[in-house]
Amino acid sequence: MSTERTTSTPPRRTARALLSVALLVIAPFTWWWTIDVPLLRATALSVWALLAVALFLALGAARSDRRRWVVGVAVLEGAFVLFSLWAFWFAQRVPAGHPPQRAPDFTLGDQDGRTVTLSAELARGPVLLVFFRGHW
Repeated sequence: MSTERTTSTPPRRTARALLSVALLVIAPFTWWWTIDVPLLRATALSVWALLAVALFLALGAARSDRRRWVVGVAVLEGAFVLFSLWAFWFAQRVPAGHPPQRAPDFTLGDQDGRTVTLSAELARGPVLLVFFRGHW
């Protein structure tokens, strides 16, 4: 008895295509989950790794399974990765601006709860303003 197929049907890669979509959705959230690791926070390496795996799975599925929706998933994921690259490298740049020569006068509390006024501090000598930004 022969088990050969008489007609050749292309393999179905539904699971691979769906897994690639799941990874694509999860990828941006990994940045928040790994925000306490300085290298991952600064480079978004976890996001890029999951996007690469998702695109690899989608392209592999589309190469084997030529159904429209599988090919569409691969095309959309490729477009999303290209958009993400553009946004990460070009769109996030701060536009050129002209900083003021002097900071406007302000009154704020310091770390000990005392009130500090910029003009009073300038009267005593030069002032260095340091703005701390980040995740605590």
